[in-house]
Amino acid sequence: MSNLTINLSKELEKELNYLKKTTKKPKSFHVKEAIIRYLEDLEDIRDVEEYVKSKDKDTKYYTSEEASKRLKELRGKQK
Repeated sequence: MSNLTINLSKELEKELNYLKKTTKKPKSFHVKEAIIRYLEDLEDIRDVEEYVKSKDKDTKYYTSEEASKRLKELRGKQK
């Protein structure tokens, strides 16, 4: 196991102190959990990017904003 020193803003320090108090777990626990989840998210992003790259080049992908806009348009036509 290794140690890491980080500088936190007063706001983050306040949040960690609140978590420590309410969960009865040390701040280091919450920092480790946050790092683990962040790394898992990055791995998920890499997996999705690889999947998208491997698909047919004719496939069109939409952002969530584009998909939401298109759904609203389609719902408007149903009325």
